Amino acid sequence: MRLAGARSGLMRLAFGAVLAGGPAWAEDAPPLMLGLPVACALGADCFVQQFPDMDAGPGATDPFCGTAAYDGHDGLDIRLLSMRDVARGVAVVAPAAGTVRGVRDGMEDRFASTPELRAAIRGTECGNGVVIDHGAGVETQVCHLRKGSVAVRAGERVETGAKLGEIGASGLAEFPHVHLSVRQEGRKVDPVSGRPVGSGCRGDEAMAASWFSPDARKALLAHPPTAILATGLSGAPVDYNRLVVDGPPPVPASGEPATLAYGWYANVRGGDRIRLTLTAPDGSRFMTQDSEPLAGAKAAYSAFAGRRQALRPGLWHVRTDVLRDGATVASREERVEVAP
Repeated sequence: MRLAGARSGLMRLAFGAVLAGGPAWAEDAPPLMLGLPVACALGADCFVQQFPDMDAGPGATDPFCGTAAYDGHDGLDIRLLSMRDVARGVAVVAPAAGTVRGVRDGMEDRFASTPELRAAIRGTECGNGVVIDHGAGVETQVCHLRKGSVAVRAGERVETGAKLGEIGASGLAEFPHVHLSVRQEGRKVDPVSGRPVGSGCRGDEAMAASWFSPDARKALLAHPPTAILATGLSGAPVDYNRLVVDGPPPVPASGEPATLAYGWYANVRGGDRIRLTLTAPDGSRFMTQDSEPLAGAKAAYSAFAGRRQALRPGLWHVRTDVLRDGATVASREERVEVAP
């Protein structure tokens, strides 16, 4: 099995004031309830990629004491699979009612994957975005919106769920997503736990004082960050850098020189194993292969395995599992019909 990894996108917010100081914290009294900032179904056509970093030191810990964060990250990232999904227009919506404080639009959607590209957007890392003032000293900010999609203007009143723009990859982004950050009197808040960013994780109790609405909490808990983004059949090696641009490859034609199963994963941890299983049209087990334990956490990962054997027509069954400490923490199955 060959594994190909990719680190997640980084961002640093570049507009919206950050004030000194902050209020005494009252975890049991959220000043407002937030909805998710997207009009898509978690776990189906969009996925939680990263949470705020709750570790005040040089490490990174998500609110659940997992690894779905990176050092200094201050918001919630919800991703699309690829730039192909950006093209269909997935709405970013207001997480709560308020007044638009500021907007930016016009920046290109492109991955900041080189030092030169990162330097070119220095000072505008948020990309295209919107800041909303919700009152009570609370504001939210969404970043990395699709160029030309911003649908509101400064001073405009918006209600919960109003369209702000569309998910894109503007600014300092290495995958298509929207970044939601929350501030109260300038102090960065983790909306998942309702606690200051960098104030430590709470494990299973992380959402006890969440600022998210009950429906949003339910969706987040139902779709943990370790996820299988896609799996399927291929006649050639699958490369992460193409997946994030073009999405899952099309169904291969019979007669391709190789028969491969592939998987695409989010937030796998060090020590996890990737298992790929392929069942042939006649019901026989064509292949099962486990990876070696992963050397470290990966925000995004791809894997493929198979044989240099011509692909036969018929209905193939592909399954992939993420194994952690001997248990399956994520699995997905697909049926793939290969035409004669």
